[in-house]
Parts: sequence; C-alpha cells; structure tokens
Amino acid sequence: MKLKADFITNSSSASFTILRSDLTPLQELLIIDHIEAAHMFLKKDPGIDFGWPNEGDAWAITVTNKTIQGDTSMDNFYMSELLKQIGVPSETIEYEHS
Repeated sequence: MKLKADFITNSSSASFTILRSDLTPLQELLIIDHIEAAHMFLKKDPGIDFGWPNEGDAWAITVTNKTIQGDTSMDNFYMSELLKQIGVPSETIEYEHS
C-alpha cells in the first residue's frame, strides 16, 4: 500500500493519508504524538531536521478504522522526516504535488 500526501504549492498547507495496515502500532502512536516523537529523536540526534517541532506547529491527526490522516495549514513540522525516522518504507509513500 502507499502513503498519499498532497502538498498545495501556493500555500503552506499539506495533508497525508496512510493505511493503518501499512503501519505498526508503534508507528501509529508516533505519528499521533509526532511532536513528542520528534523531541525523542532529537535527544538522540540533534542534527535531524524536523523543521519546527513545537505544539503550535502540530499536524491535526485523524484516525479512522482504516487510515491515519494528517492535515496542517502551516507545514513547519516536517512530517516526511518523522515518517522516515520511524521506518515507514519509502516505497509505500506516494506524493502528489499540485
């Protein structure tokens, strides 16, 4: 399965959808609590670039029976870096740019 992310080029908003069947329970928790997860990774490696991992820049995460969806109006937090750090395989990621 693939991750679908849409980035709107004329603004700072972004969104993604991941099928939960493609994620481990730990990956789901780290996406849901992505700001805390970023800080955990930064303690181990301060050189990782998550953008601006502060609560005011958190993504709105919605969990359904089949998917995890994220939306933001300001993509100051680099969700793609978190997905990489938590081991979401790049071949399961599909990006669309408009």
